[in-house]
Amino acid sequence: MGQMVSMTVASLLLISVLVCVIWRPRGLSVAWPATVGALLAITIGLVPPLRLRTIFDDTWDAAATLIALFLLSEALDSNGFFSWAALHLARFAGGSGWKLYILILVLTTATTALLANDGAVLILTPIFARLLVKIYPKEAVWLPFVFAAGFFADATSAIFVPSNLTNIILADANHLNFTEFAKWMALPTLFASCAAGLCFGLRFRSLLGENYNPDVLESPESALHDHLVFWISWGTLLVLIIGYIIGGQLHLPIWYIAGPVALGMVLLVQARKISSAKKILQVAPWTILFYALGMFVVITAAFDANVLSFLTEPLHSFLTPEAGVVGALKASGILALLSASANNLPATLIGVIVLKTARVPNALSIYAITLGVDIGPKFTPYGSLATLLWLSILARKGIRIPWRNYFLENWWVTLITLTVSLAGLLITNAFLR
Repeated sequence: MGQMVSMTVASLLLISVLVCVIWRPRGLSVAWPATVGALLAITIGLVPPLRLRTIFDDTWDAAATLIALFLLSEALDSNGFFSWAALHLARFAGGSGWKLYILILVLTTATTALLANDGAVLILTPIFARLLVKIYPKEAVWLPFVFAAGFFADATSAIFVPSNLTNIILADANHLNFTEFAKWMALPTLFASCAAGLCFGLRFRSLLGENYNPDVLESPESALHDHLVFWISWGTLLVLIIGYIIGGQLHLPIWYIAGPVALGMVLLVQARKISSAKKILQVAPWTILFYALGMFVVITAAFDANVLSFLTEPLHSFLTPEAGVVGALKASGILALLSASANNLPATLIGVIVLKTARVPNALSIYAITLGVDIGPKFTPYGSLATLLWLSILARKGIRIPWRNYFLENWWVTLITLTVSLAGLLITNAFLR
């Protein structure tokens, strides 16, 4: 196949897949266009079979870990763990809208850190929706809580390697362990959470000033089905954290830690007759695996055909040691905008390819890119899978947020949050370089 033909076919394939992923006609799963696009790329010879092994090696851990964390989240939720936490926080807030706002953001951040952004959205969004419907009769008052919680699930997901699919892909490709990653990302995440929380708080300050009656809420204990499983759940989360730290030092794939922990919890809830393993396994997002693998094949096809040279060439120049801080910030900005316009998984995969082919990329650039693909997608309602899930869950609960409203409420918060988080990264770099 000639170079010009390869470029044309790869371009059309990439554009078609991205359009279907972003617009999802008739609610189409994002896995379908990615998988079909990958099969076409392989069939017509854009990606040779030998490249598939490399692609699989770069993505399997991220996709498998995300599935494992979702299984763990479902197992915990089947026992009422997150409903217990939400009710406990709502009662602890004592009827204060401001206190509840802060506590919801804390719970979202903690859940995202341990169980990933997609898991936090899938589990917490319906719980928060049920809670808000019960305590606030007026729908308008729900907005600051749902907007901020949805934003935090992505914006604070840079804290740990397993907190976002994009983190795992970047960390695996650049051999970053759990402790090292957390050390670099702790301050940027703290800055991001403070900036986003303050922005939404100021924007919705009049609504957050409305109090509620905590007496209408049931007891947190009533949400739990099995108290033994509840206490074991806390131990499971502790084991998960310790496993991440030890596994990171041993350079083990994260799935080796998250997988056994998740399966153990699934078997426990089945043994205690809380839920069935079959039911939990059936609702797991298995399509994530096909989505990640498929997108990487399509992106690789476009890269090999020189379709992405307008992006990869400037990114290469920004990732050299000579480019320094300015280059790292430029790379972060480019991939943040790419994440917002074409979804953050393709942007991440482009970042991985560029980092692998760059001449000794500096460490700061890797973490700056991570912030770009984690926070940048929040500019648009289709920038990340978590946001698409969040919007669809809210719609099923009767809370519809038009894309125009989403953009108006989020663009400026995203810009400020990304800027502040990068400032935190520069401060970290001054101490760790």
